[in-house]
Amino acid sequence: MNFNKFIDSPLFYRIIALAFAVLLFAYTNEDNLSSTRNNTDSTMLANASTTMRVALQLEVNSNKYFVTGYPEKVKVKVSGSKAMVTTISNTRNFKIYADLTDLKPGTHEVTLKQSGLSSDLDYTINPAKVKITISNRKTKSFPVQFNYDKQRVGNNYKVGTPTADPDVVSATGASSEISKIAEIVAAVEIPKGTKSTFSRSVLLQALDDKGKILNVVISPQTVDVKIPVYSETTTKKVPVQLVTTGDGDSDKSYTLSSSTETVTLSGTKSDLSGISSYKISVPIDGISSTTTKSVNLASPSNGVTIVQPKSAKVKITVGDSSSSSNESTVSSQSSSSSSSNSGTSSSSAKSSQSESESGSQTSSQSSSSSEDE
Repeated sequence: MNFNKFIDSPLFYRIIALAFAVLLFAYTNEDNLSSTRNNTDSTMLANASTTMRVALQLEVNSNKYFVTGYPEKVKVKVSGSKAMVTTISNTRNFKIYADLTDLKPGTHEVTLKQSGLSSDLDYTINPAKVKITISNRKTKSFPVQFNYDKQRVGNNYKVGTPTADPDVVSATGASSEISKIAEIVAAVEIPKGTKSTFSRSVLLQALDDKGKILNVVISPQTVDVKIPVYSETTTKKVPVQLVTTGDGDSDKSYTLSSSTETVTLSGTKSDLSGISSYKISVPIDGISSTTTKSVNLASPSNGVTIVQPKSAKVKITVGDSSSSSNESTVSSQSSSSSSSNSGTSSSSAKSSQSESESGSQTSSQSSSSSEDE
């Protein structure tokens, strides 16, 4: 009675409807799940291929032989299941190599081999064969040479002697190639208008006597190059100017003369352009009679770096100086008297002659004395 009443109730029909809905959902999604499983299995089992560029390795006694002519990399096409192809493409845990262990010096055609690929994968190596040359290995040391354009530095600047660190490198290769090496060169590009020393890391090249680059291995491949750049110097010859320094006797006159009439100065063009003479300072302290002194010629502080000669001999001629108030007239009369009585210096004689002609000129020696005083 109660069961019949339950069957007739709305709850019973709701439960029946829910059960049918669950069964219908399960039936419908069973086909989808089966299709997904089939698609996944099909994807994993599908074939795929990929092409990779890998380094070519050599199996050879590298301490004894040097090999040339082979490509650095080769192409490898791998085919098989998509999962395996994807794995090998990502890991690349295989190698392509040329077995040269049983070959002697000479030119050979060698079939390339692989190691590490699964037997379930198909592969193709391109090229399948390579032609290589095996030579006896040789190593030799060479000093680093330099190649650069001196004209790229600034105006009035010059390039000094370049240096390299290290300054000696080794070249390794076939003995026939090593014997062709004329020099190992660091080609340096100097920036235009350079006015100061600069350094640069430079790649080295091995050249033959015609400038052709040779196929050898240089160790190290680069060196640090330093090129000094400095102001260009030149020389200029200028007359000397003799001047007295210090305090001489007040009753004496001093005349300077030297066989060194000019000196040669070295310095930059711009510094030398403003110099027209070179002053030689001659100390007269404590000198009371005619004497000759050797005076060292020092470089002035205005850009001149060298003075030639290093020293000059200067004659200091000492004479008596008049204390009369009319110094010019007395000096002239003394000069004339000295000339007539004892035939003294030529400058006094010239002064006396000049006085007789004009009646007013003083001697050159007295004039010098007046200027010094």
